[in-house]
Order: sequence, then C-alpha cells, then structure tokens
Amino acid sequence: MPGKAEGDNGKAEAKQKAAERSQEGQRRWRSLQSGLRAIVSEMKRVTWPSREEWVSATVVTIGLVALVALWTAAVSHIVEFLLGLLKAPGA
Repeated sequence: MPGKAEGDNGKAEAKQKAAERSQEGQRRWRSLQSGLRAIVSEMKRVTWPSREEWVSATVVTIGLVALVALWTAAVSHIVEFLLGLLKAPGA
C-alpha cells in the first residue's frame, strides 16, 4: 500500500514542521523575555533628573524654540522686504 506510507510520511512531516514552529516560537519568546529583562535592568541604572532639573531643561527648550521661531520670522520678513524692493514697480 504505497498510498498509506505516503500519508504517514506526510503526517510525520507535518508534525515535524509543527514542532519546529513551536521551537521557533519558544526561542522568540525567550529572546523577548531576555530583551525585556535587559531593558528593566538598564532602566534601574539610569540617573533620572530631579523635578527642578526637569523643569529647568523644559523652560530652556521652550525658550530656545521661541527664539528660533522669532529669528525665522524676522529673516523671512527681511527677505520678503528685500525681494519687494527688487520687484518691478509696475508689476
């Protein structure tokens, strides 16, 4: 009965592939767990800023953003003015 042997062989291959997928899933899970443990360990070693340092850094950042915005607006208006001078009077 060649048909039965082929069927058994197909079932064996299917079981083997299922086992390989299961092992791959377990390897991925262990890898994920290891990565998460490393992250938690690293986060424990971080020196977090105090509230005062955090507020100070935030104020500096907002101030610099405002300064750059003003600078960009000023340059834009100057360039617009200069290009307006170059524009033909009748156009």
